[in-house]
Amino acid sequence: MFFTKAATLVAAAAVCAFSSVSLAAPAPLPAAAAVQDGYVNDQLVRLQVPEGAQLLQLHKFLEDNLNLDIWDTQADHIDFRVPAARADEILKKDPLAKANVKVLHANIQEMVDAEAVTLLPAASDFSAKLSGTGAAADAVAAAADWFTEYHRFADIVAWYKALATANPTLVTFVPSIGKTVQGRDIFAVKITSPTNAAAKRQYFFQGLIHAREWISGATVQYVSDQLVKSYATSPTLLDTTEFIIVPVVNPDGYEYTWTGQRLWRKNRASPSGVDLNRNYNDHWGQGGSSSNPGSETYRGPSAASEPETRAVQSYFLSFPRLVGAIDFHAYSQLVLRPLGYSTAPAKDEALNKQAGDGISAAIRRASGLSYVSQPSIDLYQTTGSSTDYWYTQRRIYSFCIELRPNSASGNGFILPPAQIIPTGKEIWESLKWWVDFTSKNPLPKR
Repeated sequence: MFFTKAATLVAAAAVCAFSSVSLAAPAPLPAAAAVQDGYVNDQLVRLQVPEGAQLLQLHKFLEDNLNLDIWDTQADHIDFRVPAARADEILKKDPLAKANVKVLHANIQEMVDAEAVTLLPAASDFSAKLSGTGAAADAVAAAADWFTEYHRFADIVAWYKALATANPTLVTFVPSIGKTVQGRDIFAVKITSPTNAAAKRQYFFQGLIHAREWISGATVQYVSDQLVKSYATSPTLLDTTEFIIVPVVNPDGYEYTWTGQRLWRKNRASPSGVDLNRNYNDHWGQGGSSSNPGSETYRGPSAASEPETRAVQSYFLSFPRLVGAIDFHAYSQLVLRPLGYSTAPAKDEALNKQAGDGISAAIRRASGLSYVSQPSIDLYQTTGSSTDYWYTQRRIYSFCIELRPNSASGNGFILPPAQIIPTGKEIWESLKWWVDFTSKNPLPKR
């Protein structure tokens, strides 16, 4: 366990919130979670981008022509995974043979193995608490420890159910907004007070559309928890605002990162999955995605072809008073605003920039960390994305926040659980500012 002063405070509050709630024991972890070996001698490589080079074109070449799994893109570099079987093909031939390339990690499997060693005892301990077989056979203790670990999908569902049971006037658990490819329910929650329910402004949050980005799901959980806890001392937020949250957009993919491939990104559609954040019905297939099913950015056979995409699109459109929406991702510490499909500025660029810069500034005040605020297209082109869909459909503040770590960490998607609370705290502080700003400066409706 990773206990800090902040963790202790969160734990104490969690005990109060969950004191009258019992959680069902989750399914046991399969042994496969401990022996994932699909990344042996895969390398994490950094390509330094020469000054004056066209970043968008270079990113497109690596992704489309070489079919590489790109982890991080910045103005001066691009990081990507090189499979062991393709190392000579990729690194010893032009154009990369003559480029400024640095190996950040020579064996990605070592990172996966190191994380697995810490995850399995923690998950077993949590399961024991829920089932009553451990030393702390108590759901309250399990809840208090929640933000010190990452959790399986079934546990996340149980945690949200418990949050709703313990706070029935503030939290509504929605069992299913649709089914996944493999038949799992995509659940949602709504967090607000009973006050002035029919006229409240609304905000939409979602996480884990990309399965391997575990911190995105943990951060959404932390924000959900803070929304509930804050009501006792600061009721104004929930008295004036309704938060609609889809904590796990991609349950199948997320579960597979525990039982199959830790770095799996897409959903579990046959044969190789679809990138749900290239599958939205907005400028679908117009660049910024791949038609190759083997690509990490495969857009699917048609716009909104995937049941997960259709479910979250439909659910989003069912809320008539939306002011803003955020899709949480990892990693690189970025605050991305529309547009992703075009270099032309969004119609509301001035306000969007002010909102994004404000998020970045609030994070810096909270933790001292730097999150870069920029249009999504400045990073690379994306089409069929959630944020462009939201902006096109409703003309609301639509952001993608890429969470910790920054590009200097070297571990990419494998962020230690000790970072859950610090990440959650900085995002919570920034969201309070963002909701206040956007509610006072709503974008014009279409």
